[in-house]
Amino acid sequence: MQPTNRQSSRPLPPLTIGLWTASLLIAAALTGYFGLYAAGYLVPAACLLLQATLLFSGRGKTAFVTIMALNQISGLVLVLVLAFGDALGGRKLDVSAVALLVNLATGGPLMGLLSLPLFGALRFSRSLAGWFGARRSPTLNEALSI
Repeated sequence: MQPTNRQSSRPLPPLTIGLWTASLLIAAALTGYFGLYAAGYLVPAACLLLQATLLFSGRGKTAFVTIMALNQISGLVLVLVLAFGDALGGRKLDVSAVALLVNLATGGPLMGLLSLPLFGALRFSRSLAGWFGARRSPTLNEALSI
């Protein structure tokens, strides 16, 4: 049986994509395991699973990068407010709580650890940066053009 055009146009993921996806899945499993004991870690586990899915499918680069950027920014705000936020007075705990909730909603501490090398790989690795472009669906103009 001949493969259809849709099946043959899907490139296989490079080894680096498989390794990054596996590391995100392992991080999701570890965070999910902690979520069995503290239910607040189930949300970061789901976000890590979403990131692994986005990476493996090669779609949603904007969402993939945005989640990582929000995680890094919220983690930085959390650390800076806790360390140097005495000028905030009573609002210090409110700001740090919001930063913690945003950080957990965007993958938690393991996403923070993985996102720094992922940002570098997206910037400097041809295979990772090109993976999202290779999986792009044709636009309506491209599909209708002859």
